[in-house]
Amino acid sequence: MQQKIEIGKSIIKRLFEYNETNHLDDETEFFPVLKIIILGTNDTCKTSEERHEVEKQIKEYAKQRYIALWISQAEDDEEEFDEGYEKREALKSFNKIYKNV
Repeated sequence: MQQKIEIGKSIIKRLFEYNETNHLDDETEFFPVLKIIILGTNDTCKTSEERHEVEKQIKEYAKQRYIALWISQAEDDEEEFDEGYEKREALKSFNKIYKNV
């Protein structure tokens, strides 16, 4: 199971790197691909418990990367930066978009 998680994280890491230079649209490009990676990784699992754990860990990894990227961009863009506020906004955005794709 750990190997599946690491493979999923590795692919997601590459997706984030690609996104940083190519600026994919979250709703129409980035999140649909992210969800395909997570669900595709889950398809390799044998049990529902394994699927749940793999999805949970990979999704959490993606969420943390998304929040970090959001914070980094907000620091560059905003004169008065509030990290707590930006983290909450990033988390809200991640959850909303992930659910709707």
